[in-house]
Amino acid sequence: MTLIHGVRWKLKASADHRRFVAERLLGLKQALGDEIHGSTDENSLRLATWNLMHFGSGGGYDRTVESMFYIAEIIDHFDLVALQEINRDLRKLEDLVDNYLGNDWDYLVTDTSGGHGDRKDAGNDERLAFLYRKSKVSFRKEVGEIVLPEGQEIAAPDADGTSRHVQFARTPFTVAFRAGWLKFKLCTVHIFYGDSSNSSAKMRQRRDEIRKIAEFLAERQKRERDAMIDSAREANWAAPEEGGWASNYILLGDFNIVSPEHETMEALEGEGFTVATKPLKSNLGNNKHYDQIAYRAAHPDFEVVQSGVFDMLQHVYRDVDAAHYVETVKVPKLLEKGRKGAKAEGYFKRYYRRHQMSDHKLLWSEISIDYSEDYLQAVINEE
Repeated sequence: MTLIHGVRWKLKASADHRRFVAERLLGLKQALGDEIHGSTDENSLRLATWNLMHFGSGGGYDRTVESMFYIAEIIDHFDLVALQEINRDLRKLEDLVDNYLGNDWDYLVTDTSGGHGDRKDAGNDERLAFLYRKSKVSFRKEVGEIVLPEGQEIAAPDADGTSRHVQFARTPFTVAFRAGWLKFKLCTVHIFYGDSSNSSAKMRQRRDEIRKIAEFLAERQKRERDAMIDSAREANWAAPEEGGWASNYILLGDFNIVSPEHETMEALEGEGFTVATKPLKSNLGNNKHYDQIAYRAAHPDFEVVQSGVFDMLQHVYRDVDAAHYVETVKVPKLLEKGRKGAKAEGYFKRYYRRHQMSDHKLLWSEISIDYSEDYLQAVINEE
């Protein structure tokens, strides 16, 4: 339950705008209730990934109080959310959790990405984060940022046409969680973009980042699962293979995947990952497949029940709302450089609202986490 009691005193605009925001929040709650809670099971994990576009970087991307209410409301309809493009300055993220989401939520966040020399801006000083509902999801006290072993680094192009071996532009972030019966490792990424030319060296770097993280996690899962089974044998488990059932890996985030048929998707699937969200488009133009949720499961009852994408601009900052922000709220950013009327409304649609929310939609999956009936039936069926 979000902390919406601040609508009256946090919104400094007119009473007309406060009423407008209250109406939009009610509409957003209804849509999320219908699309997410109305179609999913309370005994499932509602997992999501969302690139929040320079969140916390200030300037033109500084979220208003109104936007913070909307962002919190969307997140609060899920149980565990991976966020990309969190800025070095964490005050906005802390504000989101402490003053809009509330005490039922906690978060984990990486250090900022970094580089050396002419690659110092490759990761844009970004962080990756997980927000999780403490009543549904348990943090299992294990975190890691993935660094590739020597000799397995990624080939990155230099300006002179040569290449060198580098780490990920933004270091992938892995955390161990538990929800219900399901133990799993969750890894979030924001893959290098470069450019979109299929023949370019930077596209190869993008593809190789995806392939390298998939390879790394697949190998880690195999070693982890084998070790768990060996431990179960040493402990004389009746069914030692069950010892490896906790080795479930979920890989999600902004992969900058071009299309379901592209080599960037092949790089993800080539290491045995199943992509739950493969056909879904997550950009505002509804023509890109950048964001994805994939998994390599060890537990036989692991199931992705369904997946979807939430289009927030169908409910807040809508096309039909443009005149309200120009004429009633008179947002200064919209009226800069002498813009007014149709030009100001056009700026609202093209730039302002995506800077207040994001240029990515939220992508989600429902995952089964209650295996109790299958477990009890197996006990009944034992010889």
